[in-house]
Amino acid sequence: MKPLTLPPLNALRAFESAARHLSFTHAGEELFVTHGAISKQIKTLESYLNVSLFTRQHKQLSLTPEGERYLRHISSALQSIGQATEELRSQPSITQALSINVLPSLTINWLIPRLEEFKARHPHLYVDLSIGDFQVDFKRDKYDVAIRSATVRPSHCHVLKLMDEDLCLVCAPLLAEQIKTLKDINRQTLLKHTTRPELWPLWAEKVGLRLTTDKMLGMEHFYMLSQAAVSGMGLALIPRFFIEKELAEGSLVIPLDTQFISPYSYYVLTPNAAKSEEAEPRASERPLKAQAFIDWLLEIFAPYRHGDEKAHSS
Repeated sequence: MKPLTLPPLNALRAFESAARHLSFTHAGEELFVTHGAISKQIKTLESYLNVSLFTRQHKQLSLTPEGERYLRHISSALQSIGQATEELRSQPSITQALSINVLPSLTINWLIPRLEEFKARHPHLYVDLSIGDFQVDFKRDKYDVAIRSATVRPSHCHVLKLMDEDLCLVCAPLLAEQIKTLKDINRQTLLKHTTRPELWPLWAEKVGLRLTTDKMLGMEHFYMLSQAAVSGMGLALIPRFFIEKELAEGSLVIPLDTQFISPYSYYVLTPNAAKSEEAEPRASERPLKAQAFIDWLLEIFAPYRHGDEKAHSS
């Protein structure tokens, strides 16, 4: 039998939701991703099909005739898949505990609002979530998965690079009105990540600014920095993925376009299963419950990952 030719399934989910709502924003809310992620998935699907599925005019979204015809087929197919999946998932199964340890800022502002979506996919998993930014020792710390940021790839465990850290210069809208050039930054208060004091000097060197301001306010986590920035207390450097909601709502803005990839990267860590501590793990080597969480993470973070990172996913 000839194998089926299938388009990217994530793109299909994005299309079906966007077509049903006639809104990329509402589709993003339903699928727990950003408006930009939905738009990217739709472009991927349109490129794959070589047809336009939506018409965008005067901020109104509508389906093309091809899109309407495709939606009818896709909706029934996805509904059949959903029903078949629900039948299997509704069968009695043994509840498994999944112990996850995540960076504090990631947990508070990013992971917890999305966990319900993961739980809906995997109702048999009991998620035990804790926070920490210490070095993980899986022999001592009985976690199934940990997420850490570091300037050097962690060792003594299985490591999967999640993404680089794309830092945005952000502030409240009223404060942004006072910033027209890089020199204006020296007249503002800089909100400093106290465990990463080198970020402002590195950013200034990259953008060609000599920092002269001595007005600093230190905070320990990105969550605290984001809240202080929203309150108009100063300028902050915060990862883009972390403040997508605030940027979309307009409570934070980017006063100057200064792209900066910090020295830090985010990694997913799991215990060693093989004899070699340096071997890159295959998905089949991880426990299924950990792999389910990692697959979900990779899907959520897809819009922020670079090509080389995607190529090394396993």
